[in-house]
Amino acid sequence: MQQPQDQALDNDIAEILHAAFKLYGAADKPNRRECLKQLAQAVPGYGEREYTHAWNRVNVLYEHACKLAFRWANENPPGATIDSNVVDAIFMEEIMQKCRGFSSEEYSEALTYGFERGIF
Repeated sequence: MQQPQDQALDNDIAEILHAAFKLYGAADKPNRRECLKQLAQAVPGYGEREYTHAWNRVNVLYEHACKLAFRWANENPPGATIDSNVVDAIFMEEIMQKCRGFSSEEYSEALTYGFERGIF
């Protein structure tokens, strides 16, 4: 059973992680340094380590989503199309296992990003 301070820490980490996710997704070309500055402004009161950790986790999530899109593209004929419902149905479980701590909506958004920007 988690202690109250452990639960508070998990909530703090989640707050930073979700804020980092929003910043990353909103940027045309996410820039680590700029996004870390914006993250510190959006969720003040934490150290550089916490902001960097959240940023790195979000970056890994998006990279993994792009890798899944590339894998799908390599396994299907040129010109094949896929809609977001199929993306979620096929890849959601895998990305949830590889990149823990995000909401279903965030996983779906990252997968959509991977397919829209990664290969198309």
